[in-house]
Amino acid sequence: MRNYMNTHHVAKILGVNIQTVRHYIRKGELQAARVGKRYVVTQEDIDDFLDRRKETLALEHLGLSEKGQETVARIRGDASRILTYLEECPGAGADEIAKALALKKADAQRALLRLEGKNQAYCESGGQKADRQRDPWYPGSPENE
Repeated sequence: MRNYMNTHHVAKILGVNIQTVRHYIRKGELQAARVGKRYVVTQEDIDDFLDRRKETLALEHLGLSEKGQETVARIRGDASRILTYLEECPGAGADEIAKALALKKADAQRALLRLEGKNQAYCESGGQKADRQRDPWYPGSPENE
């Protein structure tokens, strides 16, 4: 059974005011369900919110140009599509992924490396130096399995 929290509990966890939590919900930054006149939030929703917020703040700190921010957003989108594909077709190589999702090979490689860095996908290297051109990718992290 999921543990649902009201905005008061979420505000305490995040260390912000209740109105700030409601603002995040209305802007769509924090997922919540409406029950009557109140909002309820799960721990998973809070974790997702904090992860997104952490990435946003890190990007702001880097001071990327508008083009740089667009590139990061594109890579995130590609990574999400690739992760979905890998769940359907584990072990697909970078070439197969790029072709199936109509991506440039370089874009697929960048997205795969992002997923690997976040332990959402990994590449089997066969004990030797990984050949990113031919090695198969799998969803999830090998440590978590």
